[in-house]
Amino acid sequence: MLTRTILSSPVHRWQQIWLAFLAPLYFLSPLAVAGLKNLKTMPRVAQGLLASYLISQQLPALFTDTPLEASLTALLRTLLIMGLIGLGVSWQRSEHLMPLSVGLVLVAITAVIMTVVSGGPLLASRLSHPYMTPITLGLAGALCIWLAVFGQAHRVWRIFIGCAGVSVLLLSASRGPLLAAVVGIAAGLLVQSSRRVLLGVGLTTMLATTLTMISLKEGNSLLTRLVQSDTNGRDLVWSSTLSAYQSSPLSGVGTYLLGRHLQPPSGCELWIGPSGTPVCPEWLQNLGSPWLIAHNGALQQLAESGPLGTLGFFILIGSVVLVAWNSKDALGIAVLSGLIAATLIDNTLVVPSPFFAEAFWLIAGVQLSRMTELKLVHGMAASVLIVILAFPIWVSSVPSKPTLSAQLRFIQSPRQIGSAQNYTVYSSWLLTPGKYRIVMRSCLQSCSIVQVLPVDTGAQDIINLESKANIRDVPMQKIQLQIYPSAAGASVLPLTTHEWTVRLKS
Repeated sequence: MLTRTILSSPVHRWQQIWLAFLAPLYFLSPLAVAGLKNLKTMPRVAQGLLASYLISQQLPALFTDTPLEASLTALLRTLLIMGLIGLGVSWQRSEHLMPLSVGLVLVAITAVIMTVVSGGPLLASRLSHPYMTPITLGLAGALCIWLAVFGQAHRVWRIFIGCAGVSVLLLSASRGPLLAAVVGIAAGLLVQSSRRVLLGVGLTTMLATTLTMISLKEGNSLLTRLVQSDTNGRDLVWSSTLSAYQSSPLSGVGTYLLGRHLQPPSGCELWIGPSGTPVCPEWLQNLGSPWLIAHNGALQQLAESGPLGTLGFFILIGSVVLVAWNSKDALGIAVLSGLIAATLIDNTLVVPSPFFAEAFWLIAGVQLSRMTELKLVHGMAASVLIVILAFPIWVSSVPSKPTLSAQLRFIQSPRQIGSAQNYTVYSSWLLTPGKYRIVMRSCLQSCSIVQVLPVDTGAQDIINLESKANIRDVPMQKIQLQIYPSAAGASVLPLTTHEWTVRLKS
């Protein structure tokens, strides 16, 4: 009965079923290209906006090192986005996203079962899933909460998915999704204030408080992780992303092609879940690791499509957000603002995704079906979004006095080698006592990480280190040895860098 209520809407039946199974079966995402035919029903100004977005992605692609490949990959992503937008245009209401909650609940149940079966204490370890990361599970929880608070369905179902959403969000211990959930709820409440909404928020807050008290009583570290400011190694990813961008500052490296610059010289790695990251199967080697991302929406777009592509992308999403705000669409603004906030430390708008980027562009289509004009304020909104989301760039440019210091005393680094395997460097450092990360990078046009070595000096100030890793099997490359604080922050700058050239004997 509840399922029939959820799926009862004027939306085509196949779209409802597709949406209901999208989260657990996310390989169904490309079916959204069927929505392309609906773009012709959009307002002219929205069609013009999408046309300018397409051009902003295609033009930079033509000036990359691989123009044909970059043009095709940019077109692929654009078609996926426009297909989702087309489906949203035919919906005309954000509440038609509600069938997605069916699949999200299935994902939540699977994660709980997986965690229990694997033997981990449910309230003392992060949720695990056969093919989804804790971040993905956290975003599933956030979407459940938004649908419960601002969606339209049977009250029992909304309460159920709200409770499931809060539980999964907290047990995933993912900070990005938690930020997304809070921002989304706050934005939704700003445009819609009613007793029903306030009651829903009150109930979810009570549940969150209860789970928090239980977690604290158990003495686990889940909640401690949620309030940590450490970026969990993302500073190194951001640094590598900026290095990739600097190799092609006008055009970017191409859509879906950033992973080639982020993957280690040993080849691509494939995330398969809690068991680790094994080497890719042979048939995946040539794809260039498109699943490796910048973990920041602005840096991802900048590295892939340069300044023009970034501006076109953010004018599109800035316009969508403003339309949702002006139309007082509480669910729409919650989903849009929450997922945009999550792009501060993740990439939640890149399609295809497990479900969250699809939700964003479906809601974007709903908003574009209402768009009547393009104003200067849309460009201003785009500028604000770029400045906020590109925080690693301006944070790194702000002068600050580091609490730790590093100085190279001695280094033995071979400049000519017979093999790229097990390249070994011996170094001695004068360090302020504390914890550090020693990072070795291999650089051609851009730099990629080959080794990250944690170091705890204890009470010592002079540390002797051996760094050993496989570097690129090329005639000549530059090697960098860098020192970073152990606690990853927002700045991408190392404490110090030593660089030299290595040649491979023929």
